[in-house]
Amino acid sequence: MALTIEQIKTTRDDEALFDLLSEELKRLLPPEKQEDRDWYYGVLDTLPRGLRAMNGMYFFDVSMAIDSLAWHFGNQNDERDLRETLNGLRELELPEIAEMFEQMWEFMKPHMIALQSGDLGGKDFTDWLEDVGAEAFADKKDDYIWAYCEKLGKFGLLSTWPIYARKYPERCVFAEAKK
Repeated sequence: MALTIEQIKTTRDDEALFDLLSEELKRLLPPEKQEDRDWYYGVLDTLPRGLRAMNGMYFFDVSMAIDSLAWHFGNQNDERDLRETLNGLRELELPEIAEMFEQMWEFMKPHMIALQSGDLGGKDFTDWLEDVGAEAFADKKDDYIWAYCEKLGKFGLLSTWPIYARKYPERCVFAEAKK
């Protein structure tokens, strides 16, 4: 059953709304089907913009929770995914973090072929990031993003999902995508 505006408006707390949004994303983008990237990108174009934004920044949140901004580009370096992340951060009204992400992406652009091919000149990823200056470039940005995530609580950047959905419920339901 598709998510509705009424469900968003009447969900009692942010944690329950987060769960509802997560389930809707799993329904629309089953993890086992996401391996077919042509299917995945085709479906993204049909999603309501709020759900698409949430999906787009999900792996960035994971990267920031366990790694860093520079490491994110090792974890996710397909340009389409990076574009989805940047657009997601913007749509979810995280302009400072979107700007930092965009700056890091611009810094990493000369290194994208190496990242995508996995040819890091025989170095492990951590050493390679250090050698190209990515860790130093990301350092202050990491501190800002980690502090922001800590302020948001246990869901980190994903805590913005319920906030956004309550503010723009029509952007999180399928009917909005068909307008």
